[in-house]
Amino acid sequence: MKATRMEISERELLAMARELDQMHRESLPRFHETVAALGEAARDKLARAQAANRLSTTRRNFLRGGVVTAGALGGGLLVSGCNGGGSTTSPSSSARSDLAQVRTNASIEVLAVTTYDLALRAAASGALGPIPPAISTFATTVRSQHQQHGDAFNAILTQGGERPQTEPDPALMASVRKRLQAVKTVADVARLALDLEQAAYETYTRNASTLTDRNALSVSLSIAPVEAQHAAVLFFVLGSYPVPDARVKTDKARTPEDLAVTSSSGVSSG
Repeated sequence: MKATRMEISERELLAMARELDQMHRESLPRFHETVAALGEAARDKLARAQAANRLSTTRRNFLRGGVVTAGALGGGLLVSGCNGGGSTTSPSSSARSDLAQVRTNASIEVLAVTTYDLALRAAASGALGPIPPAISTFATTVRSQHQQHGDAFNAILTQGGERPQTEPDPALMASVRKRLQAVKTVADVARLALDLEQAAYETYTRNASTLTDRNALSVSLSIAPVEAQHAAVLFFVLGSYPVPDARVKTDKARTPEDLAVTSSSGVSSG
């Protein structure tokens, strides 16, 4: 069988993979510092919210007791006015919203890792024909980076008192599995990977207008350029020059609502 033809040389692709890895390694120390700072902030927010909740409950109980006493002394006229004590204070809606978006981000990274794993498995089985070694090197490098991004987002979730996200975005996973059944060449896989990288990049870019926590935003926006670099290399592999766009599109961005709807609708990721 004829070897898969790439639109760039193996040497160029290997050089790009090395540069991606080097740039990613150089950014990791600050990246982890930001994640740690976000974890501290999340724990602090949770502690403040819990303290506020205890204080609010104590205050309501005190006032309710005083009203009941006054009502008893005054012939019970005030007792009817003390019902409906109000809802308890919970962590701020902005904090909940931030964590929901972080969960969505993590689901995309789990999806990316799963997709590259499936693609590498298909390549190893010979299903895609002879594969240039540079393709496997690039896929393995990118897969590792997505794993680290997913670990970072999950660290934010666990430090914020949430369970980690271990399942991929269900709707996108269903689409990936369907497309993988039809792939015949490395170019087919590259187009699939490009769509996922663009969805990740656009999602994290959109975070700039949705995340309220400065550290969460910093993590997301530090990952976005890495996904954009992945996409740029895939454009080269497919024979297209990645022309910079003055305005970043976000039509492929995923939101917490997307994750919630597809999860509750029973879309299977397996």
